[in-house]
Amino acid sequence: MARWFGKSQEKRPGDDDPLGTADELRLAYGQTGDPRLLHRAVQAAERAREGSTADDPRHAAALSALCMLYRLRWERERDARLLDRSVTYGREAVEVSPPGDPELGRHMSSLATSLQEAFDRTGRRQDIDEAIALYRGCLDILAPDHPEHAGQESNLANALLRRVQKFPDPAALEEAVGHARAALDHTPAHDPMHPVRLVNLGGALLGLVQGGQVRHAAEAQELYERALREFPRTHPAYGSVQGAVERIRHLRGMLGI
Repeated sequence: MARWFGKSQEKRPGDDDPLGTADELRLAYGQTGDPRLLHRAVQAAERAREGSTADDPRHAAALSALCMLYRLRWERERDARLLDRSVTYGREAVEVSPPGDPELGRHMSSLATSLQEAFDRTGRRQDIDEAIALYRGCLDILAPDHPEHAGQESNLANALLRRVQKFPDPAALEEAVGHARAALDHTPAHDPMHPVRLVNLGGALLGLVQGGQVRHAAEAQELYERALREFPRTHPAYGSVQGAVERIRHLRGMLGI
């Protein structure tokens, strides 16, 4: 986990910087899994929200922080009310973000992630459509050379794939492949996210293969195999990627390609 809603803070986290403190606690929670740290992070973010005015960019940042933190609570506790609160805070963060706020893309992305969780829980198309629109908006406001641009390309690709899995749409699948490829092309080989982006593009291409475009099978297999070489064997995705490679090999053997 990397610094997020505290990354633009210049002050050292402490009592006079509750937003930075919330981020430090979130990072500590990611390392330890201690729910007490997560609850303290929520409390610090609430202090940041209460201590800022609506026209202060830190107010939007605090709301965005609460969006992320309540989503983390949802992931742990599986109480739908927590996810609802996450989405509510995320929408408020986007709505109150002042014109020219450099953090707006980050707030939009946080809300989109929570909406994806809501889609996974309920299957409501409106949630994934809103998430996709938000990711598109992120790409519109981030310069192509922005360090977070490739991540948002990847997020958009994954959101499109989520929708396609439930609501088949060949055009959306092709678009997902394009964004996944762009994200990989702009991710350096030494970046920790590189193997993840390999898998994302491989999965998008596999979707095309399953739709009858078998010419993409070889590239999908190559991408998954590259990811296996880059992932440590202890990575949680290693087994599933290995299984995908075996399935593609079997498919190509059956088809003689």
